[in-house]
Amino acid sequence: MTSSETNLAVFQFIELLSIISVLCITFVLFLLSYIKNKDKTRNLEEQNKKERLVTETITQVQENERSRISRDLHDTVTQDIRTALLYMHKLKESNELSDEQKDLLQKIQKIEEENLRNIRNIIRNLTPSEIESASIIQLLSELCENITKSGRIECKFYAENSELFAKLNTEQKLHIFRIVQESVNNAEKHSNASEISVITREETDGGNQNHRRLLFLISDDGIGITETESNAQAKAENIISENTHLGLKGMKSRASLLGADLEIKSDEETGTQIKLFLPMESTWKHL
Repeated sequence: MTSSETNLAVFQFIELLSIISVLCITFVLFLLSYIKNKDKTRNLEEQNKKERLVTETITQVQENERSRISRDLHDTVTQDIRTALLYMHKLKESNELSDEQKDLLQKIQKIEEENLRNIRNIIRNLTPSEIESASIIQLLSELCENITKSGRIECKFYAENSELFAKLNTEQKLHIFRIVQESVNNAEKHSNASEISVITREETDGGNQNHRRLLFLISDDGIGITETESNAQAKAENIISENTHLGLKGMKSRASLLGADLEIKSDEETGTQIKLFLPMESTWKHL
């Protein structure tokens, strides 16, 4: 082997070693990056699990408190009103009362009867007793019906047939009901609207027939958000957060537990729209 051939062989050997070294370094860096990303993913998953556990705990505490208040109202206030109505009925039969006193007693009786109806509506809203057996369609329909009967605002309900509604379990129905209930109550109290609409239907996500989801749309014809378009979303969220007992945070927490998306849009011309998208494929992974 000549000297030039020897030098060429040494150069090629050194070049091969360099390539191997670079590949080894690249592999080590890739491995370290993979381990780091895996640890980061694991930490993120653990953090998400902790946040989900906190959200579930808070939500359960809320529901337990609602149930307690509902029982207290039923066992005390409603019973007291019934007793008062019974006493008033007996007084009306007395011959010792003047016509003026009977008239006054009649007015008091009407007030107490109205109070009893209001308390019953409050109890029904706090803890829908039929949440396990009733469909979400029935629950939302009765919610709108009760609001319309109150005479404060008209609430219209529209639902399209879908077998997906029957697949919702009790926990899912409860979260959906609370989100819609809070949205409707907020529109009733703060939108200056004359009408609220609740619409629910099945649709496909992006037109993909394999990605089916349920849509729950709550809209009103109120004043909307009188801000610039860029600030409308933030303003809408602030109004909901500041003016409702559940607030946007609670609504988003419930949507998260459902594996659903929550959207809020508002303007002066069309009022406020709140959309809850529930993808049915991923729902069962969350609950």
